[in-house]
Amino acid sequence: MRWSNEMFYILLFNSFAGAIAYGFWMIAKSGMAKKKKLKYVYPMLGIVEAFFIFPVMFVYLKVSTHVPGSHGSYYGTLFLQTPFIYMAECLMAGIWILGMIFYLGNYIKEYWKFKSILKKSFAYELPADVCSEILQELKMKRKITLYQNYAVTSPIVVGWWNKKIIFPVQDYEERELVTILYHELVHIRQHILEMKKIGIFLKLIFWCNPMMNSLLQNIDEWGEIACDRYVCYETAYPYTVKEYYTVAVDGLEQSHIWMPQMVTGFKKKSNFKRRLLQMKNYRKEKEMKFVGGVALSLVLCVLSTTTTFAAAEGFKAGYEKVFDDTKVMVEEKAVEYEEAVEYEESFDMEKYKDYEIVESRNTSNIRANDVGQIKGETGKGMIQASSIYVKKDQSINIVVSVTPSDKTVRVGIVDSNNKIRFVYGKGTITHEFAISASDYYKPVVINDATSTISVNGSYYIN
Repeated sequence: MRWSNEMFYILLFNSFAGAIAYGFWMIAKSGMAKKKKLKYVYPMLGIVEAFFIFPVMFVYLKVSTHVPGSHGSYYGTLFLQTPFIYMAECLMAGIWILGMIFYLGNYIKEYWKFKSILKKSFAYELPADVCSEILQELKMKRKITLYQNYAVTSPIVVGWWNKKIIFPVQDYEERELVTILYHELVHIRQHILEMKKIGIFLKLIFWCNPMMNSLLQNIDEWGEIACDRYVCYETAYPYTVKEYYTVAVDGLEQSHIWMPQMVTGFKKKSNFKRRLLQMKNYRKEKEMKFVGGVALSLVLCVLSTTTTFAAAEGFKAGYEKVFDDTKVMVEEKAVEYEEAVEYEESFDMEKYKDYEIVESRNTSNIRANDVGQIKGETGKGMIQASSIYVKKDQSINIVVSVTPSDKTVRVGIVDSNNKIRFVYGKGTITHEFAISASDYYKPVVINDATSTISVNGSYYIN
């Protein structure tokens, strides 16, 4: 299986696994929000992101379908292809890549527009003790720089390693300044910006997953709620919750500048009402304990993992049905072509020392009616599959498609006695090699010309 095929399956399966984890998170979030137990809602979104990142489903399928062979490893029919499946994968991968390029291009364009605005920022001088006391309380040693910008209408945090807080250009009362600093510094302390960046990266990759917009909205909204809760109930914030939200609502209607999602905004209009409703009637003493939060996170992991495994089994069953159906199409198509003249000669590798050898890795554990792949690209060279054991009176059927279709190649099999039997052909070539002695045989495609060809085909034992 080629790395490109593996990458396609990893992304496809990660999209499924992440969607499953997100579905369970939504159920957990709904129950916790109703009971006003908000502390662990946001951290559990990190588990959801992990299911989009780590190939849980792919690894499960590889391990569960693994069958060792005497000449390598075989990963079951799930990782074999027919021409129909190959074309379907190419079509889906092409659309997927084009979508990623489109979304990435749009994001880069808007981000650079935003960067040009930030270049007009200038240093914001505050009394040293205003910020340092909050930094000391939050046990933050990283240096944070403060700026002002005429185009910014809501305080925001930007930056990768060196974080910057950018304020609108206006005069602040002490209450407003302290509230904003607490909020934005807690954002930095809790790595909320990093969580959002991962979410944006995942959306660029899994743009076709319908849940990604909802996931990003929840990362944004619950990041703000987590920050609100921490400032009001876990710090020495000197004002009331009502005063905290009064500062946030001031100037809310003027917050109109486009901001990329990888920045945080204290006065974001889009989710402010929901933030307020979530914090209404919240009581810290009724919050879930640490043990309960860990237990709930473990339950989310277990449910997501087991459901992902079940979904993998369902995908495997569906894939194998499509594989069996399209394998029959290949077999039926093979009989339409004329039988070519078969040649036999000794196979001396000295004759092929200037030939490029391309390995089309497959299985040595092919059984009757199983289908193996032979594919690759070469100039003057030989594309060869792994050796397979074939019994007397069986046959090896090979069907290959050669591009460009006007290039003549040799398609054949090599036995353990270094004898090669082959036919000449071009375009789509099909041939059945009858086996008169039980032995190991290696399917090969040989290009004797120097011009580059691409081969995509399959073989099976009858």
